[in-house]
Parts: sequence; C-alpha cells; structure tokens
Amino acid sequence: MTEQQQQPTADTHDMTWVLTRLAEEKDVLHAVLFTTDGLVLAHSTELHRDVADPTAASSSSLFSLGRSLAQFAQTPPDTAPRKIIIDLPDACVLIFGAGHNSVLAVSIRAEMTEPEVAVASATTIKTIKALAPALSARVRARTS
Repeated sequence: MTEQQQQPTADTHDMTWVLTRLAEEKDVLHAVLFTTDGLVLAHSTELHRDVADPTAASSSSLFSLGRSLAQFAQTPPDTAPRKIIIDLPDACVLIFGAGHNSVLAVSIRAEMTEPEVAVASATTIKTIKALAPALSARVRARTS
C-alpha cells in the first residue's frame, strides 16, 4: 500500500471534529486523543492545548499502569485496559483504548455513580467502535 492509499489515521488526519462533537454531548466537558506514549493527536476545540498536553501525558501514564497490572488481575501479560475511571468530586475522567497506539480521555461533569457517566461512556465507546481505525496512530520512528 502506498502512502496515498494508506488507511487514514489520527496522526495523518485531523480528528478534532470527532472530539468536539463528543464534547457537545450532555455533561461531557472535554476530549483528548493521544498516542500511548502521550503525544496529543487531537482535542476538543474548547480545551486549551496547555491543558491537553499534560492531560495526555498523565493519562498515557495511567493507561500504561493499567496495562502493567495485567498479572495482578490474572489476565494475559500486557493486556490493555478497556477503560480507566478517575472519580473526582463533581466530575469524572474516563480513559479508553481508542485504536492501535492511541488512547482517548474524556472528562464528564458528574460523579462515577451518576447516570450521566454511563451515558457518556456508552457514547464514547460507540464513537470508538465506529472510528477505531481512524483513531489509531502509526508507530513513530525512533530518532538517533
């Protein structure tokens, strides 16, 4: 497959519109798509880049920690978590595996036990399933 025929991915196409649309859902505040090593690929338009960058770095670390707990959870080594939930007072952060080499963090204006979190989670999962190949990121080449 030549470069022109390659499947569109989040590192070759702007996915801001997808994240902005997700952030327009009821009680969803922001969304950030990033590589598993913490590089921001896209974020919802209302979120400033100065917040998106550390969010991606922190969330990729949490995703990596989740992966490292596979043995503790008696799952195959290096199993990627489906979802990580950070329950804060009056808000919740959900971190999902989005596609190959990519992760999606979504902030919600509700606590984990509130129904809004389930609705936002279902909407996010639906978005991921529909766009998983396009939300993926190619492996970055190492530089010397």
